[in-house]
Amino acid sequence: MDVAMALATVFFCLLLLASAAISLLLLRLCLAALRRAPAPAARAPYAAVDPEAAARAAAPPAVPQQEPPLPAAWAKPKAPEPRRLAWREVEALTGGFDEAAVVGRGGSGGAVYLSRIPVLAGGPPAAVKVHRWCGGGERRLGAFRRELDLLRRVGRHPRLVALLAYSDDHEEGGALVLEYMPGGTLADRLHHAATPPLTWRHRMRVLHDVAAALEHLHDAVSIVHGDVSASNVLLDGGGRARLCDLGSACEGTFSAAVAPARGAAAVGSPGYADPFFLRTGIVSKKSDVYGFGVLLLEALTGSPAAGAPGPDGVGGQYLAARVLPRVRAAGVAGLVDGRLGDGYDAVEAGDVARIAVECVAPQPGLRPTMAQVRAAVAEKAARSIAGTDGGDGDLKLLDLFRMTS
Repeated sequence: MDVAMALATVFFCLLLLASAAISLLLLRLCLAALRRAPAPAARAPYAAVDPEAAARAAAPPAVPQQEPPLPAAWAKPKAPEPRRLAWREVEALTGGFDEAAVVGRGGSGGAVYLSRIPVLAGGPPAAVKVHRWCGGGERRLGAFRRELDLLRRVGRHPRLVALLAYSDDHEEGGALVLEYMPGGTLADRLHHAATPPLTWRHRMRVLHDVAAALEHLHDAVSIVHGDVSASNVLLDGGGRARLCDLGSACEGTFSAAVAPARGAAAVGSPGYADPFFLRTGIVSKKSDVYGFGVLLLEALTGSPAAGAPGPDGVGGQYLAARVLPRVRAAGVAGLVDGRLGDGYDAVEAGDVARIAVECVAPQPGLRPTMAQVRAAVAEKAARSIAGTDGGDGDLKLLDLFRMTS
């Protein structure tokens, strides 16, 4: 009995020691965990609070500030949208389609009337180009709608004739009301004896204006004009030029290389049409470059692109075919329009002829872009172009670009 009690006592003591050891181990683990935990930041009961820091902490993330808008006087005014006219308004503008009011014919055959009344209150006279599709069916209707769409897409540009109004809901025809250019066509001023010939400086200005218009069509709105000619260059009252007639234009993505024609089948006028297009049926921006090259030769020689002999009395060929061999062989000697007398810059004439030769290269890939052509005309004829702005020959080339386009 005494032995049993002794063993029980020993066992109980061992159990107490084990419990104490376990308790001590748990206590040490708790103390270690407490030491690893981050202590809360001490804060004095009445510590001062920085109001600016608190405001910054509570404020939403800062939004980058936008630049203030330009003053209203500096902002470029938005061009007004063309008005849509009823057919009775077109009849009123044309005096009931009075033949005495006809001032020309469009490239698609439509008559162009000088408006009897301003299309805009207090505005200048306008030219009303009337299309009739009776007899032409869907083809003429499609051509009219295509030209209207392209004019609205192009919008206002100082070197393009602007669309002021239109009428497109009549069953027999439609009308485009355009800016009226009282100076007539470049063809009239170059070839009709009844009009005084353009001076050399004026010709250079007109060429630069047309190049600016084509550059805008090609690079800003991706349109190929399709019928660059002296008859489609109009002069305003101040002698500046504007390109007109998008009836043969094509729209789409046209790279420097040729691309399949889209939209209208651009063919160009006789003497201006790109021979590559005539052979292949493929049109591109370089087709317009070819037409502009012929226009350069036309302004240089005073001879029409087709249909009449040149200054040497030789006919039967288009101007480019007749003149290019002589330009390549001997420059412009004997080719400059005789009506100019000595009133031209011989150096500029030679440079313009060389630009024309590049523009009418047989392969489109060898021709420059219209941006390059305009830059070349502005550089090589800078003295003449600046002279038409009051004789400031110190204008820098880039300033000249921006001020004249």
